[in-house]
Amino acid sequence: MMKPLKPKALDRRAEPALTGCASVLALLLAANPAYAQQAAQPARADTPANPDDAEIIVTAQRREQTLMKVPQAVQGLSGESLVRMGVTDIQSAISLVPSATTGSTIGAGSTTYQIRAIAASETDGDPAVGYYLDNFAFTMPGRPYAPAADFYDLERVEVLRGPSGTLYGLGSIGGTIKVLTKDPELDGVSGSLRGTGSLTTGGKPGWSGDQMLNLPIVDGKVALRGVISYKRVGGYADIIPTGVKNDNPSTSFTGRLKLLAKPTDNLTIRLSAWRNNTKQRWSNRITFSEPASIDQQFGEALSDYWLFAGDVEYDMGFATIQSSTGHIKNTVISNNGGFIPGIGNFTSLWPLVTNNFNEDLRLTSNGDGPLQYIVGFFYQNGNTAGGQTVQLPDFPVAPGVIGFNTVNDRNRLFSKGWAVYGEATYSTFDRKLDLTVGGRYYKEQRRFEEDSQLEIAGSVIPNRSTTRASHDTFNPRVNIAYHPAPNAMIYAEVAKGFRSGSITSASIIGASNAVLGTSLSNVSPPDTLWNYEGGLKVGLFDNAVQLELAGYYVDWAKAQIELSPALQTIVAQVGDVRGHGIEPSITWRTPLRGLTLNFAGNFNSTTIHNVPAAIVAHIPQLKEGNQLPGTAKTTFTLAGSYQTPIGGNGLQLRLNARYSYRSRQQSIFNGAYAPYNGVGYARASIGNDRWEAGVFSDNLGNTVGPLDRPGGQNQIVYPRTVGISFEAHY
Repeated sequence: MMKPLKPKALDRRAEPALTGCASVLALLLAANPAYAQQAAQPARADTPANPDDAEIIVTAQRREQTLMKVPQAVQGLSGESLVRMGVTDIQSAISLVPSATTGSTIGAGSTTYQIRAIAASETDGDPAVGYYLDNFAFTMPGRPYAPAADFYDLERVEVLRGPSGTLYGLGSIGGTIKVLTKDPELDGVSGSLRGTGSLTTGGKPGWSGDQMLNLPIVDGKVALRGVISYKRVGGYADIIPTGVKNDNPSTSFTGRLKLLAKPTDNLTIRLSAWRNNTKQRWSNRITFSEPASIDQQFGEALSDYWLFAGDVEYDMGFATIQSSTGHIKNTVISNNGGFIPGIGNFTSLWPLVTNNFNEDLRLTSNGDGPLQYIVGFFYQNGNTAGGQTVQLPDFPVAPGVIGFNTVNDRNRLFSKGWAVYGEATYSTFDRKLDLTVGGRYYKEQRRFEEDSQLEIAGSVIPNRSTTRASHDTFNPRVNIAYHPAPNAMIYAEVAKGFRSGSITSASIIGASNAVLGTSLSNVSPPDTLWNYEGGLKVGLFDNAVQLELAGYYVDWAKAQIELSPALQTIVAQVGDVRGHGIEPSITWRTPLRGLTLNFAGNFNSTTIHNVPAAIVAHIPQLKEGNQLPGTAKTTFTLAGSYQTPIGGNGLQLRLNARYSYRSRQQSIFNGAYAPYNGVGYARASIGNDRWEAGVFSDNLGNTVGPLDRPGGQNQIVYPRTVGISFEAHY
């Protein structure tokens, strides 16, 4: 049993993050003395048609609150505003959030996510960012990735920055992403459809189609909402062995059904089914980036997700009890072979099948009294079967020894865990001061059944074993928020996050230890992270300017880090990570009616420490004080939108542009850097509340990249794409 870590004394480097926010807020209010008398203005009265001006409601604290009232770093993106910007997938939405980025992709339909440079591994271990679809925890044991699918008919996307281990738990050591779909409408038939067509620089055309239909079944009581989407992304990489150009296209199908029933005023039932199937020919990991080309003899990738979920909510007056239940099934297959410079010819087969069930039962207080609380129970039971099989017929393991093969596709990981959690907020001093205290206790058991073999120079070494591990952890959170004016808040927080431990193949760990000269265990206990944070949120000039600023310091102990010393990846606790950063975000609704400008960014230093010298000797990118591989020091997005009436019939002209930048980051695999890059996007459209037609361009400057270098290969920005779109509502 692991003992909970005690909070460490606050590092001096974190003090400016906690005190500077108060100074900035004081200066802002002093510069605007009339502000203190202003009443709260959720949105300007002269812009009802612009979705950017509407106040966003979020559920980051498991209850509905306005974004400016949540005392933590949260970004809320409404579905309507995402549509206006031409953002149709979660990966693009993430680029709009300070400090949130996508990591390595697993084929075309799965990806890893990171927040505040707290990165997960590429293929193994648990995620560093929690992922929720509606109220369901989309987390899979031993798998760091989540869907990268397109989403149509969204309510909003919420991103919680910093550990969310009290209310969200699994995989939320760095933060949490919540994708919230629209509920069915109980009154009236409605629908919408959207289509796009595009051309790609140096690549093949692409297209997509989406359809939504809302059908009341019992008027005012029961309704069904269905969404179906299909997307084809044209190939852009040439296949060197075959000589075929642009031969890595991908296709994606997404279907969603959601049933809403309100048999009484107090009872709400939601049942949903969701499926995403993405296939890619060859790979989106390329051998050479200029021009984009793949040096493989064959290749294909598949990501398939099924989710069935139920959510039952009953309002008892003083509180609401809610049960969220669901089951995930995920299949990932990656099959490719060819040549990697410095390694030689290879073939790799990676089939994985994951099933996971979880239940979240919680009681949330109602009313507007000074005391608000939430208590809950969480249970999950999951398993993953499969692994990676690698054949390297020409790889020199040692002088005179040729040939290296591993078979791991018969391995199985089982995970069962439960948690109790609670959080309470008390408001005092005329509701100007809020004190929040919470905690989560989690206990888990894991079992890893290994059935693998290692072949060297024709000799087969089987390995059949069972490894068991159990762990528990307590994660507290303390938050204090002060509201000096109706639309101003300053807050400070200390919170602990955790990530479940991992169990790795004993044969792969053995091979890695032989290369490194270490004695790493194939069992890694949970890693923990303490987050010290201060921030402010303020609306100025009749809410025309909304400013958010957060500063943080993180102490990540015994971080689970991905290594590849013997070609196949392992996850091991090899060092500590310490980081600090600032996250400014500003939205300005300019005096020019309809013009809104946004800036959001993250500037951090997240460094690795205390890695054993034997490991650093083989993996120098883990040297003392180096930026954590796979993370960028700087990310930011500049965005602008303009909307104005033209002609009659409610027609509106809408213009949107954004620029996303990410500084260079180093590969853990070979130490190579993915260079600095910035990508521009633009969209123009004309329409009203019934239809909209537009033109768009993604990657305006045709930035090449690469964005990342997973497994010694390159993951690049998709080439410049120009296209047209049409959407209709009925």
